[in-house]
Formats: sequence, structure tokens, C-alpha cells
Amino acid sequence: MASCARIWESSQCVFFMRENEEEWLIQDCLRLVKGKLCEPSTKPSTIIKCLAFSIFSELSGYKAEFAYIHAVKLAQYGSLAEKKMGYLACAFLLRECDSLSVLLVNTIFRDLTSKNMYVVAMALSASCHLVSPDQVTVLLPVLEEKLKHPSEYVRSKAVIVLHHFCRVSPQLCLQYANQVKVMVGDRDPGVVAHVLQFLIDVAEDLPGVVMDVMSALVQIQNQILDGKLPHEYTYKGLHAPWMQISIIRLLQYLQEPSMDIYMLIQKTLQNAMPQMQNYIGSAIVCECIATLVKHKAGDEMLASALLCVVDLMGSTSSNLRYEGLSLLEKVLEQYRLPLSPAQQDVVLSSLCHPDQAMKRRTLSLLCTMAEAHNVEIVCTQVADYVRDHCAHNPYIQHDLISRALALTDRFQNSQTHWHIAALIRLLPLAQDKQAKAIQRRIQLTLLAGSGNLEDIIVARSKVLHILAKYAESKTVSTSVIEVYVWCLSQFCGAKVDDGQQVLEKLVSLGCKVLRNQEPSNVSQGIQNLLISIIHSASHVAEKCGTTISSLEELLQEIMKSHLADAYLRHTCLELLASLPHISVIHRALQRSIRSEKQFDFTLSFVDKFVCESLAANAMPYQPKLLHIAVPVPEMTSLPSDSMTAPPDTVALPSTCPSPVSSGTSSIIDFPRSESFSSEDSKSWSLRSPQKEDILAKPLWSREGRTKNVDPFVYVGHKDQLAVVTSDSEMQHLASLLFNRQEPGAAGEETSQGDPLDELLNKDFQKLSVLKSERS
Repeated sequence: MASCARIWESSQCVFFMRENEEEWLIQDCLRLVKGKLCEPSTKPSTIIKCLAFSIFSELSGYKAEFAYIHAVKLAQYGSLAEKKMGYLACAFLLRECDSLSVLLVNTIFRDLTSKNMYVVAMALSASCHLVSPDQVTVLLPVLEEKLKHPSEYVRSKAVIVLHHFCRVSPQLCLQYANQVKVMVGDRDPGVVAHVLQFLIDVAEDLPGVVMDVMSALVQIQNQILDGKLPHEYTYKGLHAPWMQISIIRLLQYLQEPSMDIYMLIQKTLQNAMPQMQNYIGSAIVCECIATLVKHKAGDEMLASALLCVVDLMGSTSSNLRYEGLSLLEKVLEQYRLPLSPAQQDVVLSSLCHPDQAMKRRTLSLLCTMAEAHNVEIVCTQVADYVRDHCAHNPYIQHDLISRALALTDRFQNSQTHWHIAALIRLLPLAQDKQAKAIQRRIQLTLLAGSGNLEDIIVARSKVLHILAKYAESKTVSTSVIEVYVWCLSQFCGAKVDDGQQVLEKLVSLGCKVLRNQEPSNVSQGIQNLLISIIHSASHVAEKCGTTISSLEELLQEIMKSHLADAYLRHTCLELLASLPHISVIHRALQRSIRSEKQFDFTLSFVDKFVCESLAANAMPYQPKLLHIAVPVPEMTSLPSDSMTAPPDTVALPSTCPSPVSSGTSSIIDFPRSESFSSEDSKSWSLRSPQKEDILAKPLWSREGRTKNVDPFVYVGHKDQLAVVTSDSEMQHLASLLFNRQEPGAAGEETSQGDPLDELLNKDFQKLSVLKSERS
């Protein structure tokens, strides 16, 4: 062991010495280079060598700022080769914001007026790297002249530079689009190719420019398909494939294509189909099909296109299969077409593919083709994937959850209430505004559900039991607890005993939250949860006309805790002031309900009191969101740490008529969702969820993506291998998604259980985001 330790220490020393030796060597060489450049009579060839080493040093992370001015001088004065090296060094060493770049603009402007076409071309190339957006206006007039240069080399460079300027300063350069569109008829195909790329970028802002050149684009495409372009434009057996892709993409901007346009797209599609196994051929096919789908071509025109989609989906190449799935999704967005059993098998195998991009594309496809009979299993697949693979990718997480939410809105079922179960599954997986939106959907569905009243009452009871079980799991997000607290306050009975039981649960929950928070950790999500508990307790006490002594103790403890900011203390003081009069408030509410009088939510009866108080220099009432921006004077001497919420977390107040979901204290307005976790169900602490490390089979190598990957994936987890899918699982999944009949189940009717009952029997810890195991 001692010898191993000595070997390890010696290797670390050698590594440290090598690293230091590299730094010393480069710094020593930079000193020599600086000395050479400072000599008065240094040859240009020596300057070029010194600049080359300076570029190498800068790319290695060692600054060589002394060489910047010499690069500018070499670009300003020198022969053609020296000027080329000077521009190259400036492009590597200087940035657009450097002061030397400003000096170099005059050099670029002078070189653009040169009669040497190579000098002009070098200046055009350098302007893409060295001219800042503020200096674009200086070069635009001379750049417009270069669009008419007799050399096609300079013309193509001018189009490239104008395209670059259009991206960095579109408001200044879009006026030159008319000069560029004329160049579609240029005699050089290379210039035309650059013009097409320019038109694709400006087509969104100036669709009229594309419409003016549409006839010319059709002629160019026909010439390409007839093989009239030079031989050097042929690639993989296709004539100018990138120009074809650009032209077909520009055809998508037509409002009402004529039959000639459809025939041209059909001709392009047939020309590319023999080369569809090549990526460039499949790219042309994809553009043609996307254009036909966008213009909603007829069935006869779309028939051959769908055959190409089937061929791509059945390809052994993962990239081509991905393209096929993407095209199928675009087609199904416009046409509701049934899938054959072979196509269904491709979709299922793609769902179990080791490539995560393939899985995400398949899930997106399933969301597009979802129907009433399979929408529940589709949402389940989406929720499982988000839980297992999207913990560290919020963008993909947001996109997939949004698709699942759209399905719950589209296929609501008042009998099975599957959409409520799906929303509960998605709630702990969502973040920020999505969690608020899911909370609001659950609230509105439970409050104003459609269907039989008895079914709604049963669904409320099941949801309450589910959330209660969820709250006792080892991992639970505050967004779920907020909905649980809201349900307790809304759906408890009106009897005194029921109210006391609910208040005891709320007080117990509040005590757990306070007891397990560290003094140095002040979380806005936990503060919002405490506010939700207080509002729910107030609602239950007013509804049942009762209170418990531990509620007052909890409020006092919250006010003394480090979590209590100004708004939280104001909420506690408000409830403390109303507790001695809770029975009077209860009788007033009941009397108002019996007399069917409407509440005055504008509080006009206190207008006189408010005006008198303001005249006496009283502090005006500030809603919760204003407490974030404007500090409120402390009402007590207790310590508080106000949390600052970002402005983009402000949401519209909820329309639910309850104390928890009304006004500025709505749980929908909570800025983010925290996570609780504990060693047991009674001890709660804050912990960030992380997903487990899963070692997947490698898909890429130096030769590219692995071919013929087995769809039945073996995933390495720790030291063991486990099969992700099996034949029985695939057959069961196919029966759920595509209404297939499982082998051996002929004549048997598949009875689906209640989704809420199934969710109640789940292990709720497995429904949250996976956590990394602690060592």
C-alpha cells in the first residue's frame, strides 16, 4: 500500500511539473517573440512567424496582447501574402469590441475600393469577423457596389457579407434585399446558391421578395433536375442538392401554390427517391414532404410521399428512422391516418430505442396521434420519461409536460377522471409556472367538474386520499403539498369534529415544516407553503366555527422563526386577531348564506375608514407582490429575511373562490416548487432531487452513429445488466396504444380499472424525480 501511495504521489508531481514546464516554456517563447517584434528592422517573414506563434499561444490560453498591433500593421501595409496573414491574425486575435478593430475598419474600407480582386475578397472575408454591428453602416454603400462586381468570386463574397450583416443588424440591411433578389438570375451557380441562403433568412420578414422571384426559382429547379449545371455541383448522384433544398424550402412561403408548383415538387421527390438511403437524398425528400403537408396537397399527391415516410421509418439507420418519425408527426398533424401493424412495430421499437433523442421524438409522435382510447397510456409514458431522464434538462421537460397537459385538456373524461390522475402524476415533475398551471387545472376540475355530482364527490374523496398518501412519501414536492392543503380546506365536512380533525392535520404539517428547516436556509417555496397552510386553517375555522389551541401556538412559532418575512407575519397576525371571534364570523357567514345575500367583495363599507386612516398618515395596504418590490416596516421586533422573487414569476391570480386560491395569496402564484424528502414519513427536510446514474450502451464512435442497434436495449446499472423491455411488455404496450389484441387473449374483454384507484395503489416515491444515491 505504501509503494502504491508513493507511485501515486510521484505521478501527481510529474503531471504538475509537466504542466508548469509547458507554461514556463510558452511564457519564455512569448518573451522572445515580443523582443523580436520590438526590433526596428524586423523582416516581414519573421513577423509572420511571430504572429503564428502568438495565435498558437492565444488558442492555448496564454495572452499575447503585444502582438495585436503588429497584426493590424501587417494587414495595413504589406504584400498580398503579408496582408492575408495580417487579416488572419486579426481574425484570431481581435474581437469586435477591441479598440484596434475600430482602427482596422478604415483598412477594410480602403481595401474594398482596391482594383485587385483578391485584396477585395480578403477585406470582405475579414469584415465578417472584425466589423461590429455599430460600424455596419460605414461599409454598406461600398458593399452594395460589390454586388455588381465583374468577378463572380467577389459577388459571392459580397452576398455572404451582406447575409452576415443582415443577421447582426437586420433593421439596416433588409433594405438591400431587392438588390440581392435580382442576383437570382446570376450567370454563376455559386452566386445563386448564396443568394438562395440569403432569401431563406429574409423570407419571414419580407415574404413579398420571395414571391417576386418565384418564377425564377421554378426555372432554376427545372434546370437542376435536367442536369444543366456543371459537373462539380453533383454530389452523391444528385445535382446541386443543397440548392434544391433551399428552393423547396422557399416554396413553402407560397400562399396558394399552383398545379405547376405541385408537379415540380413531385418531380423533385421522384428524382431524390432512388438516393434516399443517402442522407442528402433523404433531406430533399423530407423538404418535399414537409412542403406538401404544409400546403395540404391532395390525396393523390400525398400518396407517394407517404411511401417515402414508410421507407424512412423502416430504415436500419437511426438518423433516417428519426427523420421518418418526424415526417410522420407532421403528416398526422394535418391528416388522421391509421398506421399499419408494421408501422406500429417501428413506433414501439423506437420508443424503446437506446438513443434518448429517438425516444423523445417517439413520445412527441404519440402525443400527436393520441386518441381517447390510448391517451392515458401516452401520458403515462411521457410522465415516466420525464421522471427518469429529464431531471437535468428543463427545456425538454417543459416541452413534454406541455404536450401531456394539452392531452389532458383535449380528452377529459368525467367518468374515469383519468385526466386528474395524469395531472397528479405530472405535478411533482413540473417546475415554476407549469406547476402553477397544473395546480390551477386540478383546482378548477375538482371545484367545477362536469358530469354526475356523485361521481365528482367520489373523485374528490379519491384525490384527497391520493394526496394524503403522497404527502406521507419519502420524496414529495411542495406543489403537491399545496394542493393537498387546499383540498383539505375545501372538501372537509361542515361539522365541528371534521373541522378540528382538519385543523390538527394542518397544524401537524406546519410543525413538520418548521421543525426540519435549517436556520441558514430561507426558501420562498417553504414560505409560500406556510402561507397556504395558514389560509387553509383560516378557511376551515370560519367554515366550521371552531379552532384548536395548537393553531395559535403554531402561528406564534411561525412568527418567531427565521422564515417569517413581513408578509408571512402579517398573515399570522390577521388569523390570530380573528381566532377569538371565529364563532361570530361563522354565524355571520351562515346567516348570509341562509338569507342568500351577496358578499361585497369591493369592501365599499370600509371606504370611509380607509380614507380617514390615510389622512392620519397610516400606511397603505400593499398586496403580496408589492411586498417583494417595496420593503414594509416591521410590525414586531422579530428577525426576518425577505426573499426576493424574480419578476417573471408573477402570474395572474386564480379564479377559484377560496381563501387559498384568491387574491394575492393564491398557491398558483407560488414562484417555484421545492422538494421535501426524509428518512421516514414523519421527518421532513429539504433536499434537491437528482436522477440516478444510468449507463447506456454507447451509440457513437469515430465512424458515426452505431448501426443496427437492437431495439431491446440492455442498460447497465451499477454492476448488473437488466433488460428494459420484453416481448410481453411490448405486446401489452401495443394493445394499449393501438388497440391490438394480445396473443392468448382472444375473446377476452380487457377491463380497465379506475385511474385514480390505480394511482392510489402506486408507490409514490417512484412517481417523483429520481435521486442519486448517497455514498
